[in-house]
Amino acid sequence: TFAGYHISDIKITAAFDISKKKVNKTLNEAIKANDLEVIVDVKNQDVKVLMGKILHGVIEETAPLIDPSEEKSVDIVNVLKETNSEILLCLLPSGADEAVRFYAEEALKAGCAFINATPSIIAGDKEIARKFQDAGLPLLGDDLQDQFGATIVHKIILQQMVDLGVEIQESYALDVGGGAESLNTVHRTRHIKRDIKSKSVTSTLNIDAPIVAGTSDYVPHLGNGRNSMLWIVGRGFLGSEIKMDIKIQTKDGPNGGAILADVIRATKIALQRGSSGPVNEICCYGFKSPPKQVETPQIAAENLAKYIMGVK
Repeated sequence: TFAGYHISDIKITAAFDISKKKVNKTLNEAIKANDLEVIVDVKNQDVKVLMGKILHGVIEETAPLIDPSEEKSVDIVNVLKETNSEILLCLLPSGADEAVRFYAEEALKAGCAFINATPSIIAGDKEIARKFQDAGLPLLGDDLQDQFGATIVHKIILQQMVDLGVEIQESYALDVGGGAESLNTVHRTRHIKRDIKSKSVTSTLNIDAPIVAGTSDYVPHLGNGRNSMLWIVGRGFLGSEIKMDIKIQTKDGPNGGAILADVIRATKIALQRGSSGPVNEICCYGFKSPPKQVETPQIAAENLAKYIMGVK
């Protein structure tokens, strides 16, 4: 339960995809077409998956995995209006900036809040943010945070070391993953993702040392899995050396789904409150690249709790 809402209170009203394996199938059938482990048997999800806009959401390397349909796109705005949808959730591939922006504009036309789980700059774009502000609609993003992964661990450890007087010498957090998103990131947005993750880690830390974070490679047999490697070197009292070598193994789907479930329900609260434009309390809690960063994950969680309770 989050802010009075259970996960079962989230209702999927419409779905869009571009893959032949999913378009015109029910959501139940489309989920199974992902060739990934189905952790929860989702019942009574008979919503039909409709053809969306491809734009540049597919690249040569991911086309065989996605297998795009040649059908014509449906009218996104009409579907959202006819289904009385309140929130449009964008889970497009990394780097599909044109397509992500298109769906943000469609959400505006349909009167929906917009959640951007991709690294494309939407909530951080002043022009788009102003449009949602003027329309009285919440805007959330950018780049969904995991429940527990390399970015959050990296930030917490470095912060603790700095707070205790350890001088950071160097550090990196690199990961490898399977699935279409990892393949897409490697070929199209590796440098963008690296920049976002690196800034997310260092933005609130006063560290004058080389720090890099990002995706380093695609490993097909990992599937929905991700292996993250952290390396930190610091100097403590009297110059004593401290080294950390950490490996984290996670599953992308549930790891992202945990925070996403919170963000969806927090967005419902934002709609009820009449919040408009980027809601920073939600953005800082749920995303790696919010419009305005806060110092620590703990502060982000506290600010979100205050927002939900209506405390300033």
